[in-house]
Order: sequence, then C-alpha cells, then structure tokens
Amino acid sequence: MYPPESEEGNREYKLLIKDSDIEHLAGQMKRRLVEGGGEAFYLIGVSDDGKPLGLDEGALKEALSVVEKAAERIGAVAYLVRLEEGIRGKVAEVLIRNRAGEDNPPPVVHVVALGNVDAGKSTLIGVLITGRLDDGRGSARVYAARFKHEVLTGRTSAVSTRLLGFRGYQVVNADLPDPLDEASVYLNSDKAVLFIDVGGHEGYLRTSLRGILGNAPDYGMLVVAANSGVQRMTKEHLAVAVAVGVPVFVVVTRVDITPKSVLERTVDDVVGLLKMPGVSKVPYMVKNDEDAVVAAKMMPTGRVAPIFLVSNVTGEGLDKLRLFLSLLPKRLHWSNSGVPVLYISEIYKVRGVGTVVGGLLEGGRLASGQKVLIGPLDDGGWKSVRIKSIQVNRVSVGSASPGQYITVAIEGFDDVRKGMALAAEPLKSSIRIRADVIVLRHPTVIRPGFTGVLHLRSIRSPATITWIDKGVLMMGDVGKIELELPRPWAVPNGERFIFRNGPTRVLGRVIHTY
Repeated sequence: MYPPESEEGNREYKLLIKDSDIEHLAGQMKRRLVEGGGEAFYLIGVSDDGKPLGLDEGALKEALSVVEKAAERIGAVAYLVRLEEGIRGKVAEVLIRNRAGEDNPPPVVHVVALGNVDAGKSTLIGVLITGRLDDGRGSARVYAARFKHEVLTGRTSAVSTRLLGFRGYQVVNADLPDPLDEASVYLNSDKAVLFIDVGGHEGYLRTSLRGILGNAPDYGMLVVAANSGVQRMTKEHLAVAVAVGVPVFVVVTRVDITPKSVLERTVDDVVGLLKMPGVSKVPYMVKNDEDAVVAAKMMPTGRVAPIFLVSNVTGEGLDKLRLFLSLLPKRLHWSNSGVPVLYISEIYKVRGVGTVVGGLLEGGRLASGQKVLIGPLDDGGWKSVRIKSIQVNRVSVGSASPGQYITVAIEGFDDVRKGMALAAEPLKSSIRIRADVIVLRHPTVIRPGFTGVLHLRSIRSPATITWIDKGVLMMGDVGKIELELPRPWAVPNGERFIFRNGPTRVLGRVIHTY
C-alpha cells in the first residue's frame, strides 16, 4: 500500500493507461518533471488512493509503451525501475527524466564525502567516476585529488569537487575519453551527482567545515574503513552533518581485506553510532537492488541512514551504490524569485580572464553582463562589479539558476575574500551576532572573553564571546551568547554555525545581528 497520491510533487499513480491518453499524459508528465526538477516517477497499476492493484501482462506492456511515447513527445526518457507483485497483477515503477543535452541541464544532487583520514573517501569517488577499480594501494584516489601534494601524500587537504553523471542507471563518465571532463559529463547526463570531497584529517577540520557549511549539500556520504572502524573524526563529521540537518548514508569500504569478525564489529559500531541520542537515525542495510531503490526514496526524510558494504578493489557492492546514487532525489529546492546571492567559497586568478569566484547561487538568477555587488568590505561597504561570464560545471552559460554551484568571472574588483557575498543588492553587514547555542564539547568553563573561530556558510572569521545569558557555559549546556567579529560580514538570521577553538565545539543558530 502506498500513501494517497498528491496533486503536487513528482510522483504520479496510474491504474491503467491507453493510447488515447497520450496527449493528456504528456502534459501531465511535463508538469511533474517541472515539480521534480527534471525527474519524475510513475507508478503504473496503482490507484489514486495508493492501492497496488496491478495489471495483467498485456495491459502493463501497453501502459509502458504509452508512457515511453509520452516521454518522447516532451523530450524526456522513460526508464523501468522495478516490477513488483500487486493485488491482481504487476505494478511497475517508471523513472522519467529530461533527455540529456545542452537545452536540458540535468538535475545535480550535491553529496559531501565525510569520514576519517584514510577511510577511502577519495579512492571511492575516483572508482565511481572512472569505473576503474583500485589496485589496493590507492591508485584511484588520484582522480579525486586537486593538488600534487594530495597525490603524493594520499590526504585530501582542500575541498575538491568531482561530477558523476548518469544516463538512466548507467554511469556516463566511463564512456567518455576523459572521465574527469566535467563539461562533457554534464552535457551527456540526464542526472548527475556532484561529490564535495573534504579532508578527513583533524588538521584540515576548518577546510572540512567550509566544505560542509558553505555548499549546502543535499546529503552526506559518511565513509568508514571496515578494518579501522569508527574513529574520532568519523564521529566529528557525523555530528556536524546532523547539527546542520544534512541526511547521511554510510559506505563501509575495504570489505575485501577485513576479517569477518572485524567487519561485523565495525558494522555494529556504525549502527550504534547512528542510533545514539542526538543522531537518532534508523540504520538500513542495503543488501540488494530492491533495498537500494527503497533507500534512495527514503533519504530526503533524513530519518533513515542506509549502509553499503563495498570494496574499491574487487567492486563488491559498488553496483548497488551506483543504483542508489542514480535514483537519489534532490533534497533542497530553490526558488527563482528573490535577490540572487552567492557566498564566495572559491577564488581563482585565471590568466586572460582575471578574477573568478565560485560558490552556490541562492535566491534568484544571475546573467552574464549583469552588474552586481561584492562585500561587505572592511568598512561595511559594497563594491560594484560586472559579471563577465558564468560557468556551470565548466560549461559556459548565459545565466544561472538558484541551487547551482557556479563560477563567475568578474571585473572591477580584485581584493576578494572567501566568505564575502556576491549579490544583486547590498545585504545587511554585521559585526555582532546573538545566537542560541549548545556546547557540544569543551574541557572546562566558557566565560565572556573566550575567543575562537566562527564557521558560517563560507565565512571563517575570528570571533569573541562578549555575553552569555547564564554567565558561563559548560559542555552540554544550552544558552544564548553574543559574538563580536573583527570586521563586518553578511550573516543571515536563522543560519546555523560552528564556533570552535582547539577541542571546543559550539553549535549555534543566529537569532539577531547588529
């Protein structure tokens, strides 16, 4: 039994479909695709109240044919996801996506890779995007590395992104001359996953926080090495993801070299970690393709945490993970209305182009040639600049939509800092923040005058606690504080942040700015 059909969203129930329904079906399908951001699901053989009545073989074959024709008529493609038994016949689930091409940019799901150093995050991403298995010594991780020293040391020190493209359930990257060519992947895919790879070493935590907080990921992929198990940074990364409301799935790697007893202990530790108070996830072991399909549907709720067991060397479990990723829906949906805002998380100096900034676009659309503002500056003012060009996944576009991670070439200002905002109109600049907080970790007592580093969006700034409603705070305490910043930043009300100093971790939510 399914929940009753909703008039809104990207899921449609059809008890029976005939050739005469094709015109109505095509129009309806177009609407469902718009509401799903380029992706929709049709359940054939299901009544509007959610009963899986099913169809006989002939009626189901005809219905599937009509769905394919309707999809073709609106420039989309239909993929059969699964067949299951209904009350009096079979029920089919069909995935509809806009056909790949320059005129139909694919929906892109943002997934941040989390986990302890040496858990195999970069190796896993390298194997997924290239289709080439690892040699057991980390040969695949070079495809996810951004800098030479990362290749040499095997440790990710900066936030890097890699695009995994799908056509249906098939990975696009492996069939391209260069699987890392983001432009080709983007143009040849009808669905894509953008991996945000962050460092797992404690020394790179500040960079990891920028990757998590500054990119508004749809989901987190927590990677755990089966042979070394749950580590301190595993817990740290999971805590941050839970604190900012990012749903998480778990990938346990190196199952090929881990003794059965050790693997079972690691899985038990992962399950225990997910069930801990404050995390409160429902672990869901993915054992087959059916589990992968169900897991993908449940992810947006944030309540369920699927667990995959994989080997980057033998390929075990990777097919189920790829199927899951291909069906993973976007969780965050952005409105085209409002003031376009981009918090700058990357800055490049490109020869022949000049200054290029990158970040996640929110609020409204940006277009080439548009005049915008960058700031706040040290005095709280804003600088007018002109957008020379925009790229989405290295593809030049005339304009960009909210929810896209873009790079923008600008002229008129070179002294850009990470954490500044690019916006169509000036935003409120603040040097004082009042916030609700909870102390996640601190060895002693926090008093006014305590200093640390504020991580909010892509902002990373020194900050000092100037006021505490209770006078002092200790680990586990909930209260209100005021933070003072050395320079103004554009801090949105309601935004979550991390305030840290050494082992100290304070989670906060902005309630007022001055």
